[in-house]
Amino acid sequence: MAVNRIAAAKPSKTNGKAQPDVGTRLSEQVYESLVEMIVRGKLEPGQTVSEVELARLLSVSRTPIHEAVKQLVKDGLVVQAANRRPVVVSFGPEDVRDIYEMRRILESEAAAKAADRIDRPTIQRLSASLDDFRQSQPTAASISVWVKLDDEFHSAIASAAGSPRLAADIVRYRMMNRVFNRSHTDAGILQQAAQEHQAILDALRERDADAARRAMCEHLEEWQRFFANHLR
Repeated sequence: MAVNRIAAAKPSKTNGKAQPDVGTRLSEQVYESLVEMIVRGKLEPGQTVSEVELARLLSVSRTPIHEAVKQLVKDGLVVQAANRRPVVVSFGPEDVRDIYEMRRILESEAAAKAADRIDRPTIQRLSASLDDFRQSQPTAASISVWVKLDDEFHSAIASAAGSPRLAADIVRYRMMNRVFNRSHTDAGILQQAAQEHQAILDALRERDADAARRAMCEHLEEWQRFFANHLR
C-alpha cells in the first residue's frame, strides 16, 4: 500500500528555544494522513487499524499514531469496542440517514446565517469554480474535481456563518460523508448537484436567508436519497 511518509517534525525555535507543540503538530499530520487513507479507501471499511503497521508505513513512532487514532474515534471514522482493536467504520443506510439529517440541521442554518455575512468576493470565487465545472465534459476525473469543489463550497458557507462551533460540527459530519462520497458518487448526477449549488449561491447573492436555508436543505435531501439507495 503506497502512502506518503511523514517527514519528522523539527522543533521550531523562538529566541533559540524549541516550541512545546512539536508532538502535537506531528499527531495532527498523522491524523490528516489517516483521514486521507480512509477517504481514499487505503484503509477500508471494517479493516482493523494496526498502530504498529501504520507507524511503519508513515515512518513515525506509535505515539502520534495512537493520538491520531483516538481523534478518529471521536470523529466517528474509527470505532473501538471495549478490549477490542480499533476498526475503520462501515456506513450503512441508517448511518447515511443520520449523517444527512445532522447535515441538514447544521448546514441549512449555516446557509441562512451566511446570507447576511458572506462577502461578494467569496460568492464570485465559488460561482466561477461552479461555472468552470458545469462547462466541463464529464470524465473519469470529474468525481475527484467535484469532491474538491464541494468541500470548498460547503466550507466557505460554514465559515461565513460566523459561528466557529457550528463550522466545527459541520466539518465533523462532512468528514464522515467523505468516506462514502468518493466510492459511491455517480459522475452522471454531478450536473444536477451543480444546479443545486447554483440555487444556494443565488439565494446568498440576494441575501435571502429563507431561500438559502431552503435551497441547502433541498440539496442535502437529494444527496441523502442518492446515497441511501446506493448503500442498500
